Amino acid sequence: MIYKSGETITFVAFYTADGQAKAGLTVIANVHRIGYGIVDNPTVYESSGGNGIYYCTYTPNYDGAYVCIFKTTDSSVDQKHLAGIAFRGVANVNNLPTASEIDDTLTSSHGTGSWQAANIEPMLLRISEDEISALLDGQSRKPISLFRGDSLSAEISVVDADGNAVDLTDASAKFTAREHENDSYAVIEQALEIYDPSNGKMRLTLTSTDTNITPKSYPADIEITFADGRVKTIWKAYIEVKWDVSL
Repeated sequence: MIYKSGETITFVAFYTADGQAKAGLTVIANVHRIGYGIVDNPTVYESSGGNGIYYCTYTPNYDGAYVCIFKTTDSSVDQKHLAGIAFRGVANVNNLPTASEIDDTLTSSHGTGSWQAANIEPMLLRISEDEISALLDGQSRKPISLFRGDSLSAEISVVDADGNAVDLTDASAKFTAREHENDSYAVIEQALEIYDPSNGKMRLTLTSTDTNITPKSYPADIEITFADGRVKTIWKAYIEVKWDVSL
């Protein structure tokens, strides 16, 4: 079974002698973390009723696979060493709710429509320019495409999940493109102009010098630092620099 780290596990062993339950044994236990050895020697208790059941508990603090070995020196039992079975029973557990049941519960608690908190994270990025017209959400991979040596002026609107403008007052924004996604060195790094902060509007300007780089696709992102210190990557895709025609 799978348990969370910090959740108590109950290990159980069943001892028999000549195929019958064996009560009254002195039993010890070793809890092993696979690959690390013995991590605990918990006290073993005998279940009441003389049914041959013995148990102990252990609470792991680290991820890993655990097994408990029960041991007795009594020679009358069919097997002196037993691997314990881990189990946990939870009463009154219902079936998982259906999607419609979840929706009904949320609707009854929050009403219909979006019930996101007022302090909303930007969800959508709208970019428009002569050769660019796109609606990008936080998961979009749509690239910006241009020719080497071309300039770019892109008007950008940052909106929330309901299409309302995100307030960018006292925020800053940065566009970064790199040779490889994990590089610390940027081939293009430009601050965006936030020219209408209350309406979530900003402008990305790239000069011909910025884009005069080897034609290929570069991992790129736009990151906003809000006035309260939150940092949010609102767009993450590629800038595709294409070959220009030189005479």
